[in-house]
Amino acid sequence: MSHFLFTAGTLRERSSPESAELQLRHGLWGCCTALIQQNLAKYLTPDSHGLVYVLKVGMCAEFRIVSPLLRLQDMDEFLREDLRTEARFGFIRVVPTRRWTSSSQASHALLEKVLQIPDQAELTRRLSLGMHGLTEGEYQAIVEGLGAGIPVN
Repeated sequence: MSHFLFTAGTLRERSSPESAELQLRHGLWGCCTALIQQNLAKYLTPDSHGLVYVLKVGMCAEFRIVSPLLRLQDMDEFLREDLRTEARFGFIRVVPTRRWTSSSQASHALLEKVLQIPDQAELTRRLSLGMHGLTEGEYQAIVEGLGAGIPVN
């Protein structure tokens, strides 16, 4: 089973929180780089989940991944225009399950502990890649560290 930590970064068109909200509201998560696309194609399983880390905000959401990797051309034409930066290398369909409010500092500390990356610079570098694969144990430890969260209906 593969799970993923996705990072919503700041774009020219919008802030990182706006980008995350837009993607989650439309029930998808985009592949903004070829590396993310390749890793999702390689490691995505039918029971994969994702966590969303928003730069300068912290952990904010969990979702179930409910589709294989899809091409940008498979997206609705108007949505495709709006999400062209986030999904230039494809996307996955997602169903949000929980939300959290966490500070960037608390999220970094949790990720350092769970991922065993004591160096802030190295953790920041990895988060800037846009996606990090998680083991089942790491995924569960992050979710437990975040607490119950608010279920999304």
